[in-house]
Amino acid sequence: MNLFSLAKAFPTEEAALAYWCKVRWPEGVRCLGCGHDKCYQIETKGKTGKLARLFECADCGLHFSATTGTLFHDSHLPLQKWFMAIALMVEAKKGVSAKQVQRHLGCAYKTAWYLCHRIRQAMQESPETLIGGEGKIVEMDEAYIGGRTAGTGLHASMAKKVTVLGLIERGGRVHMQTIKDGKKRSIKPVIDSKLSPDTDKIVTDGQSTYGFVLPPEKHQAGNHREEIRNGGKLSNQSIESAFALFKRGIVGSYHRLGEEHLDRYLGEFCWRYNRRSQQPWMFGMALESMAANKPLPYKELTKF
Repeated sequence: MNLFSLAKAFPTEEAALAYWCKVRWPEGVRCLGCGHDKCYQIETKGKTGKLARLFECADCGLHFSATTGTLFHDSHLPLQKWFMAIALMVEAKKGVSAKQVQRHLGCAYKTAWYLCHRIRQAMQESPETLIGGEGKIVEMDEAYIGGRTAGTGLHASMAKKVTVLGLIERGGRVHMQTIKDGKKRSIKPVIDSKLSPDTDKIVTDGQSTYGFVLPPEKHQAGNHREEIRNGGKLSNQSIESAFALFKRGIVGSYHRLGEEHLDRYLGEFCWRYNRRSQQPWMFGMALESMAANKPLPYKELTKF
């Protein structure tokens, strides 16, 4: 959903709230405490004196808002601004920075940063989602995220980079996550948890580590030096392209990322990449995930 369609669909805060209630409770509002199906909408004034729209349970008398217990929890921003931020993030192929969201919404940078991370939390694949499967070819490789440090040598700079392992189906989905290093002890747990055992073939570069962690009958190791020399396509071109797209997002949008948040940024990229053919429905998917996820307190984000 683009910004023009968003403005037409939700011209008022009431329209945005009504839509959100339908997303969260498709069969009608239910009490968050006892699950009772009779809840009345009431209006009251909050601590700041602003009008607050709440629900009151007819059975237990609990007061709750439409955003309680979701990733919108404890936010004072209008839903219209939230919807605009979600639309921006799901449509931006290379991501959108908190600074840019701040300019669009007209809010404080801290608010925009926190808002973006909560939306990013919703844009994460389920841990049970596997890459590969019967009849599929999966490519694997590592990338190193981080710039050089001025005044230090190549080895010192490489030691400060973060290692990212990527798995991608040719023409399909991708998964990326940070790992401690490129050794067997770091790569094997990711393979065990994310790679489908039914995958037909796993293509990697010439790194010897993969020979110890992948089934030899399925493993195909490429030789980049020979492939480049012969002017051909790299054997793991798909995962290299995905890494390049993510790095362009860092250079062009984010500029610098905290290592403690990198997995959330990678998850956002993979979520959007895996739904690239479902663009008209991505806004709705993100909203449903906002409802399904638990709140993300600011203290948890900044505890590192």
